[in-house]
Amino acid sequence: MKVGMALNMLCQPGRPDASVVHEHMAMGDLVEPLGFDSLFALEHHFTGYAMSPAPLQLLAYYAGRTRRIQLGTAVIVLPWHDPIRVAEQIALLDVMCGGRCLFGFGRGAASVESEGFRIPMGDTRPRFAEAAQVVVKALSQEVFEHHGEFFQIPKMSIRPRPISHPERRFYASSVSP
Repeated sequence: MKVGMALNMLCQPGRPDASVVHEHMAMGDLVEPLGFDSLFALEHHFTGYAMSPAPLQLLAYYAGRTRRIQLGTAVIVLPWHDPIRVAEQIALLDVMCGGRCLFGFGRGAASVESEGFRIPMGDTRPRFAEAAQVVVKALSQEVFEHHGEFFQIPKMSIRPRPISHPERRFYASSVSP
């Protein structure tokens, strides 16, 4: 059995957001010394449900503070991001942590978040599927291109190239068929 921790950073009425964030970051610092196997960062926006808008940025912090544990996203909501930027950030994090990351992706289930990013909920499923294809291409192919419904990407290559194969450590969350 493997045991990990997720940095939820739930808003707490009467407490400053920064205090909650710092408390969770201090807990994250304990994950490796206490023998846990992994640390996961969430992605949520615009509410106090989880004050974690940038999971890859948060994991980059822990990449420099840990040596053994796996670092993971739970999840990156692909419809809200440019897939090239996501692939670049994954590649950089892969280099920074020596290939210790797991990458979870989702399409987003909260209408308040989709509305905030001006992405219609009806578009999230096809945007997710297409963005995932782009991310895999960008990480697995030295030179790639993509011509789809949402993304038109000319021939290009991302830098830095990942040192491992992060595209082999992808998973997805789901609450519908």
